[in-house]
Amino acid sequence: MRKKFFSYYVILVVSAMAVTGFFVTRLAQSLYKRNVEEKLASVAKVIQNEISEDIKEGVEIDYNAIAAKYSEILEGSPQDNATPNMSDLRVTIIDLNGKVLGESETDFRSMENHLSRSEVQQALKGSIGKDIRHSRTLDTDFTYVAVKASEVIIRLSLPLTELRDIRWIILRHITLGILVSLLFTVFLALKFSASVTRPVNELINASREIASGNYSKRVKSSADYEFSQLADTFNEMAYQLERTVADLTDKNIKVETIINSMMDGIIAVDDNYNIVLINDMAKEMFGMDRKDDVIGINIIEAVRNNQLNSFISKSVEEGTSSIKEILIAGAGKDGKTYRIHTNPVKPVDNTKKKSGAIVLIQDITNIKKLEQIRTDFVSNVTHELKTPLTSIRGFIETLRSGAMNDPEVAESFLEIIDIESERLYNLINDILQLSEIETRQKDSNILPHSLNSSITEVISILQGPAEKKNVRLIDETSEELTISANKDRIKQMLINLIDNGIKYNVEGGSVFVKAYRHGGNIVISVKDTGIGIAQEHLPRIFERFYRVDKGRSREAGGTGLGLSIVKHIASLYNGDVRVSSQPGIGTEFTVRLPL
Repeated sequence: MRKKFFSYYVILVVSAMAVTGFFVTRLAQSLYKRNVEEKLASVAKVIQNEISEDIKEGVEIDYNAIAAKYSEILEGSPQDNATPNMSDLRVTIIDLNGKVLGESETDFRSMENHLSRSEVQQALKGSIGKDIRHSRTLDTDFTYVAVKASEVIIRLSLPLTELRDIRWIILRHITLGILVSLLFTVFLALKFSASVTRPVNELINASREIASGNYSKRVKSSADYEFSQLADTFNEMAYQLERTVADLTDKNIKVETIINSMMDGIIAVDDNYNIVLINDMAKEMFGMDRKDDVIGINIIEAVRNNQLNSFISKSVEEGTSSIKEILIAGAGKDGKTYRIHTNPVKPVDNTKKKSGAIVLIQDITNIKKLEQIRTDFVSNVTHELKTPLTSIRGFIETLRSGAMNDPEVAESFLEIIDIESERLYNLINDILQLSEIETRQKDSNILPHSLNSSITEVISILQGPAEKKNVRLIDETSEELTISANKDRIKQMLINLIDNGIKYNVEGGSVFVKAYRHGGNIVISVKDTGIGIAQEHLPRIFERFYRVDKGRSREAGGTGLGLSIVKHIASLYNGDVRVSSQPGIGTEFTVRLPL
Protein backbone atom coordinates (compact mmCIF):
# COMPACT_ATOMS: atom_id res chain seq x y z
CA MET A 1 0.00 0.00 0.00
CA ARG A 2 2.84 2.36 0.88
CA LYS A 3 4.52 1.82 -2.52
CA LYS A 4 1.27 2.50 -4.35
CA PHE A 5 0.60 5.58 -2.28
CA PHE A 6 4.14 6.85 -2.91
CA SER A 7 3.90 6.10 -6.65
CA TYR A 8 0.54 7.82 -6.99
CA TYR A 9 1.82 10.84 -5.08
CA VAL A 10 4.91 11.20 -7.33
CA ILE A 11 2.85 10.65 -10.49
CA LEU A 12 0.39 13.29 -9.32
CA VAL A 13 3.11 15.88 -8.72
CA VAL A 14 4.94 15.11 -11.99
CA SER A 15 1.67 15.25 -13.90
CA ALA A 16 0.77 18.55 -12.29
CA MET A 17 4.18 20.00 -13.18
CA ALA A 18 3.92 18.71 -16.78
CA VAL A 19 0.43 20.13 -17.23
CA THR A 20 1.55 23.42 -15.74
CA GLY A 21 4.58 23.53 -18.08
CA PHE A 22 2.36 22.80 -21.05
CA PHE A 23 -0.01 25.65 -20.29
CA VAL A 24 2.86 28.00 -19.39
CA THR A 25 4.49 27.21 -22.76
CA ARG A 26 1.26 27.86 -24.59
CA LEU A 27 0.73 31.08 -22.69
CA ALA A 28 4.29 32.30 -23.40
CA GLN A 29 3.89 31.49 -27.09
CA SER A 30 0.56 33.27 -27.20
CA LEU A 31 1.99 36.35 -25.49
CA TYR A 32 5.00 36.34 -27.80
CA LYS A 33 2.81 36.08 -30.91
CA ARG A 34 0.57 38.86 -29.66
CA ASN A 35 3.60 41.04 -28.96
CA VAL A 36 4.95 40.43 -32.48
CA GLU A 37 1.57 41.17 -34.04
CA GLU A 38 1.23 44.41 -32.08
CA LYS A 39 4.79 45.45 -33.07
CA LEU A 40 4.13 44.72 -36.73
CA ALA A 41 0.80 46.53 -36.55
CA SER A 42 2.51 49.64 -35.12
CA VAL A 43 5.19 49.55 -37.87
CA ALA A 44 2.46 49.10 -40.50
CA LYS A 45 0.66 52.16 -39.16
CA VAL A 46 3.88 54.22 -39.44
CA ILE A 47 4.27 53.19 -43.07
CA GLN A 48 0.55 53.81 -43.56
CA ASN A 49 0.92 57.39 -42.28
CA GLU A 50 3.91 58.07 -44.50
CA ILE A 51 2.14 56.83 -47.63
CA SER A 52 -1.00 58.78 -46.74
CA GLU A 53 1.05 62.02 -46.35
CA ASP A 54 2.80 61.48 -49.67
CA ILE A 55 -0.52 60.91 -51.42
CA LYS A 56 -1.90 64.15 -49.92
CA GLU A 57 1.14 66.14 -51.08
CA GLY A 58 0.96 64.62 -54.55
CA VAL A 59 4.43 63.12 -54.35
CA GLU A 60 5.15 60.16 -56.61
CA ILE A 61 5.56 57.15 -54.36
CA ASP A 62 8.17 54.41 -54.84
CA TYR A 63 6.59 51.57 -52.91
CA ASN A 64 9.57 49.25 -53.36
CA ALA A 65 11.89 51.89 -51.88
CA ILE A 66 9.59 52.40 -48.93
CA ALA A 67 9.52 48.66 -48.27
CA ALA A 68 13.30 48.45 -48.41
CA LYS A 69 13.77 51.54 -46.27
CA TYR A 70 11.67 50.32 -43.37
CA SER A 71 13.17 46.86 -43.54
CA GLU A 72 16.64 48.37 -43.21
CA ILE A 73 15.61 50.76 -40.45
CA LEU A 74 14.10 47.97 -38.29
CA GLU A 75 16.97 45.60 -39.02
CA GLY A 76 19.38 47.96 -37.34
CA SER A 77 17.14 48.91 -34.43
CA PRO A 78 18.32 48.05 -30.89
CA GLN A 79 16.82 44.88 -29.35
CA ASP A 80 16.08 43.78 -25.79
CA ASN A 81 14.57 40.73 -24.16
CA ALA A 82 11.09 42.23 -24.21
CA THR A 83 11.16 43.25 -27.90
CA PRO A 84 10.84 40.82 -30.84
CA ASN A 85 13.87 40.60 -33.14
CA MET A 86 12.96 42.72 -36.25
CA SER A 87 16.12 41.90 -38.26
CA ASP A 88 14.20 39.44 -40.43
CA LEU A 89 11.27 41.80 -41.01
CA ARG A 90 9.80 41.57 -44.48
CA VAL A 91 7.70 44.46 -45.91
CA THR A 92 5.36 43.95 -48.84
CA ILE A 93 3.10 46.63 -50.42
CA ILE A 94 0.14 45.38 -52.46
CA ASP A 95 -2.52 47.22 -54.45
CA LEU A 96 -6.21 46.62 -53.92
CA ASN A 97 -6.24 44.00 -56.69
CA GLY A 98 -3.56 41.92 -55.05
CA LYS A 99 -0.66 43.01 -57.25
CA VAL A 100 2.63 43.42 -55.41
CA LEU A 101 3.95 47.00 -55.72
CA GLY A 102 7.00 46.74 -53.46
CA GLU A 103 8.97 44.04 -51.61
CA SER A 104 11.91 44.35 -49.20
CA GLU A 105 13.38 40.87 -49.70
CA THR A 106 12.88 39.93 -53.36
CA ASP A 107 11.95 41.35 -56.76
CA PHE A 108 8.31 42.37 -56.47
CA ARG A 109 7.80 42.01 -60.21
CA SER A 110 8.21 38.23 -60.07
CA MET A 111 5.81 37.72 -57.20
CA GLU A 112 2.38 36.19 -57.62
CA ASN A 113 -0.89 37.94 -56.87
CA HIS A 114 -1.62 38.15 -53.11
CA LEU A 115 -5.33 38.92 -53.27
CA SER A 116 -6.32 35.49 -51.94
CA ARG A 117 -4.18 35.72 -48.81
CA SER A 118 -6.17 35.74 -45.59
CA GLU A 119 -4.56 38.80 -44.07
CA VAL A 120 -5.07 40.76 -47.35
CA GLN A 121 -8.76 39.91 -47.39
CA GLN A 122 -9.12 41.05 -43.79
CA ALA A 123 -7.35 44.34 -44.56
CA LEU A 124 -9.60 44.95 -47.57
CA LYS A 125 -12.54 44.77 -45.18
CA GLY A 126 -11.07 47.63 -43.12
CA SER A 127 -9.61 45.65 -40.20
CA ILE A 128 -6.06 44.72 -39.35
CA GLY A 129 -5.43 41.43 -41.15
CA LYS A 130 -3.54 38.76 -39.20
CA ASP A 131 -2.42 35.23 -40.06
CA ILE A 132 0.26 32.68 -39.12
CA ARG A 133 1.48 30.18 -41.72
CA HIS A 134 4.20 27.56 -41.71
CA SER A 135 6.98 27.75 -44.22
CA ARG A 136 8.12 24.33 -45.36
CA THR A 137 11.20 25.79 -46.96
CA LEU A 138 12.47 27.43 -43.77
CA ASP A 139 10.66 24.97 -41.46
CA THR A 140 9.32 27.76 -39.28
CA ASP A 141 6.14 29.71 -38.69
CA PHE A 142 5.64 33.24 -40.08
CA THR A 143 3.22 35.79 -38.70
CA TYR A 144 1.59 38.21 -41.15
CA VAL A 145 -0.03 41.60 -40.39
CA ALA A 146 -1.76 43.71 -43.10
CA VAL A 147 -3.36 47.20 -42.98
CA LYS A 148 -5.01 49.28 -45.66
CA ALA A 149 -3.46 52.68 -46.54
CA SER A 150 -5.54 54.64 -49.09
CA GLU A 151 -5.09 52.69 -52.32
CA VAL A 152 -2.60 50.07 -51.15
CA ILE A 153 -2.25 47.38 -48.53
CA ILE A 154 0.84 47.27 -46.35
CA ARG A 155 1.79 43.71 -45.27
CA LEU A 156 4.54 42.91 -42.79
CA SER A 157 5.79 39.40 -41.97
CA LEU A 158 8.26 38.11 -39.43
CA PRO A 159 9.52 34.57 -38.80
CA LEU A 160 8.71 33.25 -35.32
CA THR A 161 12.14 31.73 -34.82
CA GLU A 162 12.26 32.77 -31.18
CA LEU A 163 9.34 30.49 -30.35
CA ARG A 164 11.70 27.48 -30.39
CA ASP A 165 14.04 29.24 -28.03
CA ILE A 166 11.12 30.10 -25.78
CA ARG A 167 9.96 26.44 -25.82
CA TRP A 168 13.41 25.11 -24.96
CA ILE A 169 13.93 27.70 -22.24
CA ILE A 170 10.58 26.87 -20.66
CA LEU A 171 11.22 23.12 -21.08
CA ARG A 172 14.60 23.39 -19.38
CA HIS A 173 13.13 25.38 -16.52
CA ILE A 174 10.19 23.02 -16.15
CA THR A 175 12.48 19.96 -16.23
CA LEU A 176 14.72 21.53 -13.63
CA GLY A 177 11.64 22.43 -11.60
CA ILE A 178 10.32 18.86 -11.87
CA LEU A 179 13.65 17.42 -10.73
CA VAL A 180 13.87 19.79 -7.79
CA SER A 181 10.21 19.19 -6.98
CA LEU A 182 10.75 15.46 -7.21
CA LEU A 183 13.40 15.62 -4.51
CA PHE A 184 11.05 17.44 -2.19
CA THR A 185 8.15 15.26 -3.38
CA VAL A 186 10.01 12.03 -2.64
CA PHE A 187 10.90 13.28 0.82
CA LEU A 188 7.40 14.52 1.55
CA ALA A 189 5.78 11.48 -0.08
CA LEU A 190 7.83 9.09 2.01
CA LYS A 191 7.05 10.95 5.17
CA PHE A 192 3.40 11.50 4.32
CA SER A 193 2.85 7.94 3.07
CA ALA A 194 4.48 6.59 6.22
CA SER A 195 2.26 8.75 8.41
CA VAL A 196 -0.80 7.53 6.51
CA THR A 197 0.10 3.87 5.99
CA ARG A 198 1.49 3.24 9.49
CA PRO A 199 -1.89 3.55 11.27
CA VAL A 200 -3.62 1.86 8.32
CA ASN A 201 -1.20 -1.09 8.48
CA GLU A 202 -1.73 -1.23 12.23
CA LEU A 203 -5.47 -1.42 11.64
CA ILE A 204 -4.97 -4.15 9.01
CA ASN A 205 -2.79 -6.23 11.35
CA ALA A 206 -5.25 -5.77 14.20
CA SER A 207 -8.13 -6.78 11.90
CA ARG A 208 -6.25 -9.94 10.89
CA GLU A 209 -5.64 -10.89 14.51
CA ILE A 210 -9.29 -10.30 15.38
CA ALA A 211 -10.33 -12.34 12.33
CA SER A 212 -8.09 -15.17 13.57
CA GLY A 213 -9.78 -15.12 16.99
CA ASN A 214 -7.70 -12.68 19.07
CA TYR A 215 -10.57 -10.39 20.06
CA SER A 216 -8.49 -8.65 22.74
CA LYS A 217 -6.29 -6.91 20.12
CA ARG A 218 -6.37 -3.07 20.20
CA VAL A 219 -4.66 -0.30 18.19
CA LYS A 220 -2.88 2.78 19.48
CA SER A 221 -4.37 6.23 18.96
CA SER A 222 -2.63 8.35 16.31
CA ALA A 223 -1.59 11.99 16.67
CA ASP A 224 -3.70 12.77 13.62
CA TYR A 225 -7.25 13.64 14.62
CA GLU A 226 -8.99 11.58 11.92
CA PHE A 227 -6.83 8.49 12.50
CA SER A 228 -7.24 8.93 16.23
CA GLN A 229 -11.02 8.88 15.78
CA LEU A 230 -10.71 5.84 13.51
CA ALA A 231 -8.54 4.02 16.09
CA ASP A 232 -10.97 4.82 18.90
CA THR A 233 -13.91 3.63 16.79
CA PHE A 234 -12.02 0.46 15.84
CA ASN A 235 -11.15 -0.27 19.48
CA GLU A 236 -14.77 0.24 20.50
CA MET A 237 -15.90 -2.08 17.72
CA ALA A 238 -13.33 -4.70 18.83
CA TYR A 239 -14.51 -4.40 22.43
CA GLN A 240 -18.16 -4.83 21.48
CA LEU A 241 -17.23 -7.73 19.17
CA GLU A 242 -15.23 -9.38 21.97
CA ARG A 243 -18.19 -9.08 24.36
CA THR A 244 -20.64 -10.36 21.75
CA VAL A 245 -18.45 -13.32 20.82
CA ALA A 246 -17.83 -14.11 24.50
CA ASP A 247 -21.58 -14.02 25.20
CA LEU A 248 -22.34 -16.18 22.17
CA THR A 249 -19.55 -18.61 23.07
CA ASP A 250 -20.83 -18.83 26.65
CA LYS A 251 -24.38 -19.43 25.46
CA ASN A 252 -23.25 -21.98 22.88
CA ILE A 253 -21.21 -23.83 25.51
CA LYS A 254 -24.20 -23.88 27.85
CA VAL A 255 -26.57 -25.07 25.13
CA GLU A 256 -24.07 -27.64 23.84
CA THR A 257 -23.38 -28.87 27.39
CA ILE A 258 -27.09 -29.21 28.10
CA ILE A 259 -28.01 -31.03 24.90
CA ASN A 260 -24.95 -33.29 25.10
CA SER A 261 -25.81 -34.15 28.70
CA MET A 262 -29.28 -35.33 27.75
CA MET A 263 -30.02 -39.03 27.71
CA ASP A 264 -32.20 -38.51 24.64
CA GLY A 265 -30.98 -37.78 21.13
CA ILE A 266 -31.76 -34.45 19.44
CA ILE A 267 -31.49 -33.67 15.72
CA ALA A 268 -32.60 -30.45 14.01
CA VAL A 269 -32.66 -30.00 10.21
CA ASP A 270 -33.45 -27.04 7.96
CA ASP A 271 -35.90 -27.04 5.06
CA ASN A 272 -33.21 -28.59 2.80
CA TYR A 273 -32.76 -31.47 5.29
CA ASN A 274 -29.27 -30.30 6.27
CA ILE A 275 -28.34 -30.93 9.90
CA VAL A 276 -28.15 -27.71 11.96
CA LEU A 277 -28.04 -29.34 15.41
CA ILE A 278 -27.18 -32.82 16.70
CA ASN A 279 -26.07 -33.99 20.14
CA ASP A 280 -23.63 -36.74 21.07
CA MET A 281 -26.37 -39.14 22.15
CA ALA A 282 -28.03 -38.98 18.71
CA LYS A 283 -24.66 -39.67 17.05
CA GLU A 284 -24.14 -42.67 19.30
CA MET A 285 -27.65 -43.98 18.66
CA PHE A 286 -27.09 -44.07 14.90
CA GLY A 287 -23.54 -45.41 14.94
CA MET A 288 -21.62 -42.18 14.38
CA ASP A 289 -18.41 -41.14 16.11
CA ARG A 290 -19.00 -38.35 18.63
CA LYS A 291 -16.07 -36.44 17.09
CA ASP A 292 -17.63 -36.47 13.61
CA ASP A 293 -18.69 -33.02 12.42
CA VAL A 294 -21.93 -33.60 10.52
CA ILE A 295 -23.32 -30.05 10.77
CA GLY A 296 -24.40 -28.94 7.30
CA ILE A 297 -24.53 -32.50 5.95
CA ASN A 298 -27.81 -33.84 4.58
CA ILE A 299 -29.62 -36.03 7.12
CA ILE A 300 -29.99 -38.80 4.52
CA GLU A 301 -26.18 -39.03 4.18
CA ALA A 302 -25.45 -38.77 7.91
CA VAL A 303 -28.20 -41.04 9.28
CA ARG A 304 -28.84 -43.99 7.02
CA ASN A 305 -32.22 -45.03 8.40
CA ASN A 306 -35.13 -44.93 5.97
CA GLN A 307 -37.80 -44.90 8.67
CA LEU A 308 -36.31 -41.91 10.51
CA ASN A 309 -35.72 -40.00 7.27
CA SER A 310 -39.30 -40.70 6.20
CA PHE A 311 -40.68 -39.33 9.50
CA ILE A 312 -38.52 -36.18 9.19
CA SER A 313 -39.54 -35.64 5.56
CA LYS A 314 -43.23 -35.92 6.44
CA SER A 315 -42.86 -33.46 9.31
CA VAL A 316 -41.01 -30.91 7.11
CA GLU A 317 -43.26 -31.19 4.07
CA GLU A 318 -46.64 -31.47 5.82
CA GLY A 319 -45.83 -29.43 8.93
CA THR A 320 -47.25 -32.12 11.23
CA SER A 321 -45.99 -33.71 14.44
CA SER A 322 -45.69 -37.45 14.92
CA ILE A 323 -44.61 -40.08 17.44
CA LYS A 324 -43.31 -43.34 16.02
CA GLU A 325 -41.21 -46.27 17.14
CA ILE A 326 -38.39 -47.80 15.13
CA LEU A 327 -36.30 -50.90 15.72
CA ILE A 328 -32.58 -50.79 15.01
CA ALA A 329 -31.46 -54.35 14.43
CA GLY A 330 -28.28 -55.59 16.10
CA ALA A 331 -26.33 -58.73 16.73
CA GLY A 332 -27.84 -61.05 19.30
CA LYS A 333 -29.82 -59.04 21.86
CA ASP A 334 -28.21 -55.71 20.87
CA GLY A 335 -31.23 -54.51 18.94
CA LYS A 336 -32.50 -51.09 20.03
CA THR A 337 -36.01 -49.68 20.08
CA TYR A 338 -36.28 -45.89 19.69
CA ARG A 339 -39.32 -43.68 20.13
CA ILE A 340 -39.15 -40.84 17.57
CA HIS A 341 -40.87 -37.49 18.24
CA THR A 342 -40.83 -35.21 15.17
CA ASN A 343 -42.01 -31.59 15.20
CA PRO A 344 -41.89 -29.03 12.38
CA VAL A 345 -39.94 -25.84 13.01
CA LYS A 346 -42.24 -22.88 12.39
CA PRO A 347 -40.72 -19.39 11.90
CA VAL A 348 -41.98 -16.64 14.18
CA ASP A 349 -42.87 -14.31 11.29
CA ASN A 350 -44.55 -17.12 9.28
CA THR A 351 -42.73 -15.96 6.13
CA LYS A 352 -41.98 -19.51 5.05
CA LYS A 353 -44.28 -22.47 4.91
CA LYS A 354 -41.52 -24.85 6.01
CA SER A 355 -38.35 -24.17 7.95
CA GLY A 356 -37.21 -27.65 8.95
CA ALA A 357 -37.90 -30.05 11.78
CA ILE A 358 -36.60 -31.07 15.18
CA VAL A 359 -36.40 -34.71 16.24
CA LEU A 360 -36.33 -36.11 19.78
CA ILE A 361 -35.11 -39.72 20.00
CA GLN A 362 -35.72 -41.75 23.14
CA ASP A 363 -34.13 -45.12 23.77
CA ILE A 364 -37.00 -47.24 25.08
CA THR A 365 -35.20 -50.57 24.73
CA ASN A 366 -35.09 -51.15 28.49
CA ILE A 367 -38.69 -50.01 28.88
CA LYS A 368 -39.73 -52.52 26.23
CA LYS A 369 -37.70 -55.20 27.97
CA LEU A 370 -39.29 -54.34 31.32
CA GLU A 371 -42.72 -54.44 29.75
CA GLN A 372 -41.89 -57.83 28.26
CA ILE A 373 -40.49 -59.03 31.61
CA ARG A 374 -43.63 -57.85 33.37
CA THR A 375 -45.82 -59.58 30.78
CA ASP A 376 -43.78 -62.76 31.03
CA PHE A 377 -43.79 -62.53 34.83
CA VAL A 378 -47.57 -62.20 35.01
CA SER A 379 -47.95 -65.04 32.51
CA ASN A 380 -45.48 -67.26 34.37
CA VAL A 381 -46.92 -66.49 37.81
CA THR A 382 -50.39 -67.22 36.52
CA HIS A 383 -49.21 -70.48 35.01
CA GLU A 384 -47.18 -71.50 38.08
CA LEU A 385 -50.08 -70.74 40.44
CA LYS A 386 -52.63 -72.35 38.19
CA THR A 387 -50.78 -75.70 37.97
CA PRO A 388 -50.81 -76.62 41.72
CA LEU A 389 -54.25 -75.10 42.23
CA THR A 390 -55.66 -77.17 39.37
CA SER A 391 -54.06 -80.28 40.83
CA ILE A 392 -55.41 -79.52 44.32
CA ARG A 393 -58.93 -78.84 43.02
CA GLY A 394 -58.87 -82.06 40.96
CA PHE A 395 -57.94 -84.25 43.90
CA ILE A 396 -60.47 -82.53 46.18
CA GLU A 397 -63.16 -83.15 43.58
CA THR A 398 -62.08 -86.78 43.37
CA LEU A 399 -62.25 -87.14 47.17
CA ARG A 400 -65.75 -85.65 47.23
CA SER A 401 -66.81 -88.09 44.55
CA GLY A 402 -66.25 -91.06 46.88
CA ALA A 403 -62.51 -91.54 47.14
CA MET A 404 -62.68 -90.51 50.80
CA ASN A 405 -64.34 -93.86 51.57
CA ASP A 406 -61.14 -95.64 50.56
CA PRO A 407 -58.63 -94.75 53.35
CA GLU A 408 -55.60 -95.78 51.31
CA VAL A 409 -56.60 -93.70 48.25
CA ALA A 410 -57.67 -90.77 50.42
CA GLU A 411 -54.31 -90.79 52.24
CA SER A 412 -52.46 -90.80 48.91
CA PHE A 413 -54.55 -87.90 47.56
CA LEU A 414 -54.12 -85.88 50.73
CA GLU A 415 -50.36 -86.34 50.55
CA ILE A 416 -50.36 -85.06 46.95
CA ILE A 417 -52.55 -82.09 48.00
CA ASP A 418 -50.08 -81.35 50.79
CA ILE A 419 -47.13 -81.45 48.34
CA GLU A 420 -48.89 -79.10 45.89
CA SER A 421 -49.89 -76.78 48.74
CA GLU A 422 -46.28 -76.63 49.90
CA ARG A 423 -45.22 -75.93 46.32
CA LEU A 424 -47.79 -73.15 46.17
CA TYR A 425 -46.59 -71.76 49.47
CA ASN A 426 -42.94 -71.80 48.37
CA LEU A 427 -43.83 -70.08 45.11
CA ILE A 428 -45.76 -67.31 46.84
CA ASN A 429 -43.00 -66.94 49.42
CA ASP A 430 -40.34 -66.63 46.69
CA ILE A 431 -42.45 -64.05 44.83
CA LEU A 432 -42.85 -61.99 48.00
CA GLN A 433 -39.12 -62.23 48.76
CA LEU A 434 -38.17 -61.22 45.23
CA SER A 435 -40.60 -58.29 45.32
CA GLU A 436 -39.22 -57.14 48.68
CA ILE A 437 -35.60 -57.28 47.46
CA GLU A 438 -36.41 -55.44 44.20
CA THR A 439 -38.13 -52.56 46.02
CA ARG A 440 -35.22 -52.01 48.42
CA GLN A 441 -32.41 -49.60 47.58
CA LYS A 442 -30.52 -50.58 50.72
CA ASP A 443 -30.87 -53.57 53.00
CA SER A 444 -31.67 -53.40 56.74
CA ASN A 445 -30.25 -55.25 59.76
CA ILE A 446 -26.76 -55.05 58.36
CA LEU A 447 -24.41 -56.38 61.02
CA PRO A 448 -20.98 -58.02 60.97
CA HIS A 449 -21.27 -61.78 61.31
CA SER A 450 -19.27 -64.90 60.57
CA LEU A 451 -19.76 -66.15 57.02
CA ASN A 452 -18.32 -69.53 58.07
CA SER A 453 -21.12 -70.10 60.60
CA SER A 454 -23.77 -69.16 57.99
CA ILE A 455 -22.34 -71.74 55.56
CA THR A 456 -22.30 -74.36 58.30
CA GLU A 457 -25.94 -73.64 59.24
CA VAL A 458 -27.15 -73.84 55.64
CA ILE A 459 -25.33 -77.14 55.05
CA SER A 460 -26.97 -78.52 58.20
CA ILE A 461 -30.41 -77.39 56.99
CA LEU A 462 -29.95 -79.04 53.57
CA GLN A 463 -28.19 -82.17 54.81
CA GLY A 464 -31.48 -84.11 54.85
CA PRO A 465 -32.47 -83.46 51.17
CA ALA A 466 -28.86 -84.16 50.17
CA GLU A 467 -28.81 -87.54 51.90
CA LYS A 468 -32.06 -88.52 50.24
CA LYS A 469 -30.39 -87.99 46.84
CA ASN A 470 -27.06 -89.42 48.02
CA VAL A 471 -25.26 -86.08 47.42
CA ARG A 472 -22.33 -84.99 49.56
CA LEU A 473 -22.12 -81.39 50.81
CA ILE A 474 -18.47 -80.34 51.25
CA ASP A 475 -17.36 -77.07 52.92
CA GLU A 476 -13.93 -76.07 51.53
CA THR A 477 -13.68 -72.72 53.32
CA SER A 478 -10.30 -72.58 55.07
CA GLU A 479 -10.17 -69.07 56.56
CA GLU A 480 -12.32 -67.18 59.00
CA LEU A 481 -14.43 -64.61 57.13
CA THR A 482 -16.53 -61.80 58.57
CA ILE A 483 -19.08 -60.04 56.40
CA SER A 484 -21.27 -56.98 57.08
CA ALA A 485 -24.69 -57.88 55.71
CA ASN A 486 -28.15 -59.07 56.62
CA LYS A 487 -27.49 -62.62 57.84
CA ASP A 488 -30.88 -63.90 56.66
CA ARG A 489 -30.23 -62.60 53.12
CA ILE A 490 -26.84 -64.32 52.94
CA LYS A 491 -28.35 -67.60 54.23
CA GLN A 492 -31.21 -67.34 51.71
CA MET A 493 -28.67 -66.87 48.89
CA LEU A 494 -26.64 -69.87 50.08
CA ILE A 495 -29.76 -72.03 50.45
CA ASN A 496 -30.90 -71.27 46.89
CA LEU A 497 -27.48 -72.02 45.38
CA ILE A 498 -26.77 -75.21 47.40
CA ASP A 499 -30.35 -76.46 46.97
CA ASN A 500 -30.00 -76.09 43.18
CA GLY A 501 -26.72 -78.02 43.38
CA ILE A 502 -28.56 -80.85 45.14
CA LYS A 503 -31.66 -80.89 42.91
CA TYR A 504 -29.80 -80.94 39.60
CA ASN A 505 -27.03 -83.29 40.70
CA VAL A 506 -26.52 -86.93 39.86
CA GLU A 507 -26.81 -89.89 42.22
CA GLY A 508 -23.66 -90.01 44.37
CA GLY A 509 -22.62 -86.49 43.28
CA SER A 510 -21.10 -83.67 45.35
CA VAL A 511 -21.65 -79.98 46.07
CA PHE A 512 -18.53 -77.98 47.01
CA VAL A 513 -18.97 -74.71 48.96
CA LYS A 514 -16.01 -72.37 49.28
CA ALA A 515 -15.55 -68.74 50.46
CA TYR A 516 -12.38 -66.62 50.32
CA ARG A 517 -11.02 -63.06 49.99
CA HIS A 518 -9.91 -61.79 46.56
CA GLY A 519 -9.19 -58.24 45.33
CA GLY A 520 -11.24 -56.42 48.00
CA ASN A 521 -14.16 -58.85 47.63
CA ILE A 522 -15.49 -61.88 49.43
CA VAL A 523 -16.03 -64.61 46.85
CA ILE A 524 -18.54 -67.42 47.48
CA SER A 525 -18.32 -70.43 45.14
CA VAL A 526 -20.96 -73.23 44.95
CA LYS A 527 -19.87 -75.97 42.55
CA ASP A 528 -21.69 -79.20 41.78
CA THR A 529 -20.99 -82.33 39.77
CA GLY A 530 -24.46 -82.42 38.25
CA ILE A 531 -26.03 -82.49 34.82
CA GLY A 532 -24.71 -79.06 33.80
CA ILE A 533 -26.30 -76.35 31.63
CA ALA A 534 -25.93 -75.88 27.87
CA GLN A 535 -24.15 -72.69 26.78
CA GLU A 536 -27.19 -71.21 25.00
CA HIS A 537 -29.13 -71.16 28.28
CA LEU A 538 -26.48 -69.42 30.42
CA PRO A 539 -27.32 -65.77 29.41
CA ARG A 540 -30.95 -66.27 30.61
CA ILE A 541 -30.37 -68.46 33.64
CA PHE A 542 -31.05 -65.63 36.11
CA GLU A 543 -34.37 -64.57 34.55
CA ARG A 544 -37.56 -65.17 36.52
CA PHE A 545 -39.23 -68.54 35.83
CA TYR A 546 -36.65 -69.46 33.21
CA ARG A 547 -36.05 -73.20 33.23
CA VAL A 548 -33.61 -75.21 31.17
CA ASP A 549 -35.76 -78.31 31.51
CA LYS A 550 -39.23 -77.29 32.66
CA GLY A 551 -40.47 -80.80 33.33
CA ARG A 552 -37.47 -81.79 35.43
CA SER A 553 -37.53 -78.47 37.30
CA ARG A 554 -41.10 -78.97 38.40
CA GLU A 555 -40.37 -82.57 39.42
CA ALA A 556 -37.46 -81.29 41.51
CA GLY A 557 -39.82 -78.84 43.22
CA GLY A 558 -38.22 -75.65 41.90
CA THR A 559 -40.19 -72.40 41.53
CA GLY A 560 -37.96 -70.86 38.86
CA LEU A 561 -37.20 -67.84 41.07
CA GLY A 562 -34.25 -69.06 43.13
CA LEU A 563 -31.43 -67.79 40.90
CA SER A 564 -33.26 -64.51 40.26
CA ILE A 565 -33.40 -64.01 44.07
CA VAL A 566 -29.65 -64.76 44.30
CA LYS A 567 -28.89 -62.17 41.58
CA HIS A 568 -30.98 -59.47 43.32
CA ILE A 569 -29.42 -60.16 46.75
CA ALA A 570 -25.92 -59.78 45.23
CA SER A 571 -26.99 -56.53 43.49
CA LEU A 572 -28.40 -55.26 46.80
CA TYR A 573 -24.81 -55.30 48.15
CA ASN A 574 -23.23 -53.91 44.91
CA GLY A 575 -21.99 -57.39 44.04
CA ASP A 576 -22.59 -59.76 41.16
CA VAL A 577 -23.09 -63.44 40.41
CA ARG A 578 -21.59 -65.42 37.52
CA VAL A 579 -22.08 -68.93 36.21
CA SER A 580 -19.90 -71.38 34.31
CA SER A 581 -21.11 -74.81 33.30
CA GLN A 582 -20.45 -77.80 31.07
CA PRO A 583 -23.19 -80.36 30.33
CA GLY A 584 -22.47 -83.69 31.99
CA ILE A 585 -19.65 -82.25 34.13
CA GLY A 586 -21.28 -79.74 36.46
CA THR A 587 -22.04 -76.09 37.22
CA GLU A 588 -20.29 -73.46 39.32
CA PHE A 589 -21.96 -70.27 40.63
CA THR A 590 -19.59 -67.51 41.85
CA VAL A 591 -20.85 -64.58 43.96
CA ARG A 592 -18.64 -61.52 44.54
CA LEU A 593 -19.54 -59.18 47.41
CA PRO A 594 -17.45 -56.08 48.31
CA LEU A 595 -15.82 -56.27 51.76
